[in-house]
Amino acid sequence: MKINKILLLIFLICGSLNAESINYKGFIKDEIPLIKSNNPNAVDIIEFSSFTCSHCRDFHTITLPEIKQSEIIDDINYYIIDFPLDYFAFYASRIGSCIGDNRSTFTDIVYDQQDTWKKIYKSSEPESQFELENTLMNYALQLGHSESKLLQCIKNEDMQNKLLAKQMEAQKKYKVESTPTFLINDEKIMGNQPAVKFIDIIKKKLKE
Repeated sequence: MKINKILLLIFLICGSLNAESINYKGFIKDEIPLIKSNNPNAVDIIEFSSFTCSHCRDFHTITLPEIKQSEIIDDINYYIIDFPLDYFAFYASRIGSCIGDNRSTFTDIVYDQQDTWKKIYKSSEPESQFELENTLMNYALQLGHSESKLLQCIKNEDMQNKLLAKQMEAQKKYKVESTPTFLINDEKIMGNQPAVKFIDIIKKKLKE
C-alpha cells in the first residue's frame, strides 16, 4: 500500500515536537467552518479527526448530532482539520478537500458507513485497496461530483502537501497526537466526550 512520503515523515516525527501556547485564530483564518454562527462572539470548535478513527465516528454519529439539537448550536463555529492516521484516512481527506460545499455531507456519509467500508481492505488481497478507494469515491459521486474532476483533484500534489502541512502544524502548535482532539476556543479537549461536557464548556466560553 503506497503512502505519501510526507505522510510517512509525519509518523516518524510524531511526538518529537513541542507544544506552543494555544493561539488558534491564525490557524483557522483560511478555513471554512462546517457550521457558521451569526453571533460575533461565537465559540470556535476545531476538531482534528481521522476518517478511520472509531472514536471520531462516534463523535460524528452520536455526540455531534446531540450538540446540533442543543440550544447552543447557533453560537458555535465548527471546523474540521484533517489529521489522517493512515493511507485510507488520507485518501478520504483528499476527497473531502476537493468537494467544496458538500464536505459536511460527505463527512457524515463516510463516518456513518465506516464499519462497512473499513472491512473492504485485506492486506492479503492487494486489489481490495482499489475497491475501498472506489467505495470512498462513490460516496462523493453520489453527491453529484464529476469522477474525472475528482480524480484530477485528489492527485494534485500541492493540495496533498497543503493538507499534510496543516497536520504537521497542528502537531507542532497544539501537540495533537491522537484523534479526535478538539480546541474549544483556547481549551484543548482530548478524545470524544459526552455531548453534555462539550455543551457545558461552550456555555462557559460564551460567558467569558
